[in-house]
Amino acid sequence: MRVNFIGTFGKTTGVSQDVSILHGLVAHVLDKDAKIRHVPHRFPQCPQAEVNFFIEVINPALFIYAGRNIWIPNPEWTYKTWEPYARMVDEIWVKTQEAADLFEKWVPAEKVKLVGWTSIDKEYPTLGSKDPNKGIVPVGKNVWRHPKPVLQAYTRILEQTPDVFPKLPHLTIVHSPDHVPIGEVPDALKSKITIRGEVIPDEEYTQLLHTCGLVVCTSAAEGFGHAVNEALSSGCIPILSPIQPFREMIKNALWVSNAKTMDHPQCMGILEDVDVDSVVDALVVYTKLTAEERRTMTMDSRECYEDRHEMFVKAMLSRLDRLFAGMPEYSLEEKFPKEADLPPVSIITITRDRRPFIPLAKYGFLAQTYPEHLLEWVIVDSGKDPIKNLITDLPNVTYVLVDEPLTIGEMRNLAISKAKHDVLVMMDDDDVYPNNSVLTRVAHLLAAPSKGCIFSTVLPCYEIHETKSFMNVPPITLPMSQRVSEATMCMTRKFWLDRPFPNAQIAEGDAFLHGREDMCREMSPQDVIVSLSHKKTTSSRKPPAGMDVNGSHYGFSDELFTLISEIALSL
Repeated sequence: MRVNFIGTFGKTTGVSQDVSILHGLVAHVLDKDAKIRHVPHRFPQCPQAEVNFFIEVINPALFIYAGRNIWIPNPEWTYKTWEPYARMVDEIWVKTQEAADLFEKWVPAEKVKLVGWTSIDKEYPTLGSKDPNKGIVPVGKNVWRHPKPVLQAYTRILEQTPDVFPKLPHLTIVHSPDHVPIGEVPDALKSKITIRGEVIPDEEYTQLLHTCGLVVCTSAAEGFGHAVNEALSSGCIPILSPIQPFREMIKNALWVSNAKTMDHPQCMGILEDVDVDSVVDALVVYTKLTAEERRTMTMDSRECYEDRHEMFVKAMLSRLDRLFAGMPEYSLEEKFPKEADLPPVSIITITRDRRPFIPLAKYGFLAQTYPEHLLEWVIVDSGKDPIKNLITDLPNVTYVLVDEPLTIGEMRNLAISKAKHDVLVMMDDDDVYPNNSVLTRVAHLLAAPSKGCIFSTVLPCYEIHETKSFMNVPPITLPMSQRVSEATMCMTRKFWLDRPFPNAQIAEGDAFLHGREDMCREMSPQDVIVSLSHKKTTSSRKPPAGMDVNGSHYGFSDELFTLISEIALSL
């Protein structure tokens, strides 16, 4: 059995804890020969596996590498632009009822599985080690846990009821200044507030939880709440914002109230802003708790953690057993069409006054390993310097010269209308297409279940004048249709007929794909393309500022490298 965990793997994040928990449970269920890999989510490809687990983040280019794709998201970090990806995975495992309700608005309810969650046990401290006069505010790297309401509450108590201020617990605020800047604490509060703007070693953090009697978390949104759940495991009394994940986690807490709520501007769910006066009230109530009341709430916190943890582990082990039982070995190659079943293909190229690049385009066409008798090359030329004389020596070429200006979208449509075949492969005139480019794309298009269109979004790039290799990675927060590289597209004629390219000069792929993402498949650019950056390009892809010369990293043959270098000198 092979399992990929795909996500971010920083050492001090909730996501890293999610991965550790799930890895341990999967390893417990599977035999010792199982292969469990951690794959950074930005990778455009990954090893084949029976199951991909996407932890919080998602990468649709990796779906095809596993027989089953399972997403474990956190709604407050799930961008609304990812809605099409929710329909592409096999299951969505959610940690809270709130998340289940949100995702069931995107996909059928049977695809959403409420699995609960847990945190690594910080253990219950020895009797008497808890100090009710100490508290922790776990902020970490989470911008939704900014401690501003807590600082405002302490300031308000100092100004309005100064006799209560000495009774307040001393709070340690743990945060990452790079992610959640707090600024300078007012001098008047420094006797009650300590700021730890650093990564605290795990043992020290655990000891801090053991010492503190109180945890304060006024989070605006949470996918689960590891920081609070860890504090519960060590018996801290919670002062919490009333967000639904916290209310699902624990009943016996000192709750603050909302001042306002708003829809998350980019991600799922809502953001809840707490009322500072209610934080004041909760702190005052805490100072008035008797020793017996504190003991009861401390035990409730620990019991709440234990009950949830036991229930989650038992249910998850059973779920994983059912998931892996009888699961067949996955093979991507078996999904590809057999060589005898390969269809005829029309390669589509549009060009305009790009004479220096035509030898490169010819090189790419002639180098393809796809059966030659199944290939047709359709070229639409709208330039003032026609290039027909450069391609007369090639077989199976349809050349169309137009004498009026057309947009790129119109030129693609014209070329496709002249094509003979029902599988269409885009090849721009100024990019490098490895010899398996057509074969790789057609195979991914027709891989079961077949799609209407496939493409890459992440692109290996080469700046031909400065000889710099770099990767272009469009922000994953953008919609799929805005991340697409049109130069990598492969589609069926039906997909094009249903909605031809728009009359657009740039980004024609956006309107072409938008709303049809479910019919598409994103793929790795490996063996598909190396995008060339040069003086005449219409693309915005450029090397990062200040990047040193690093040459070509793409294994160009001497002949190809010489050809590209000559083009660079001629421009």
